Amino acid sequence: MYAVKSSASKVGYCSLSIRCGTRAEGDLPEGTAHFVEHTIFKGTRRLSAARINSYLDRLGGELNAYTTKEEIVLHATVLREDIWKAVGLLMEIATEATFPEHEVETERGVILDEIISYKDSPSEDIFDNFESRFFAGSPLGRLTLGTLESVGRTTVEDLKTYYRRNFIPQNMALCVVANGDEAELEKKIRRICSSLTSPKTAGITK
Repeated sequence: MYAVKSSASKVGYCSLSIRCGTRAEGDLPEGTAHFVEHTIFKGTRRLSAARINSYLDRLGGELNAYTTKEEIVLHATVLREDIWKAVGLLMEIATEATFPEHEVETERGVILDEIISYKDSPSEDIFDNFESRFFAGSPLGRLTLGTLESVGRTTVEDLKTYYRRNFIPQNMALCVVANGDEAELEKKIRRICSSLTSPKTAGITK
């Protein structure tokens, strides 16, 4: 699924939404979806974490992501002439992430600190507790961040399992907003989306 929109702005925006989120964790530890969001940027078959982190920075762009109960969204903002580089990078991350063990351990510490910081914010903690109780027994009752215990026991294989189950073409929606002819934008998007079944053709250029 895709959407294109022409814009007169000098800035281009793209996002890749994956229909999964916390509710798709199944039997995996609570917070696995959010853990995947953190570690998906830490290496692919061809790119190191450092290369991923610096790629859009060198172009003056931004790369980020977020997790909800319903979806994981990867998004980037760049100059309009670099939009296809950003799209290629999102595709690379969404189809070929490798979850290096040392990077996973680093991010585990980051997430544990994030959970602790939420406990220091009563408004956030109360809201999480309300949702957990209201949706008790449902996948929607899971905490997006997980708990100190669940994040502590999440393995690299858990992350890979979640990724393999959910980061599949039928769960993905690509959106591009950039200056240009909408018909040409759509044609290029169609070509990129068709490459999802052969992810190596969607990689970034140097």
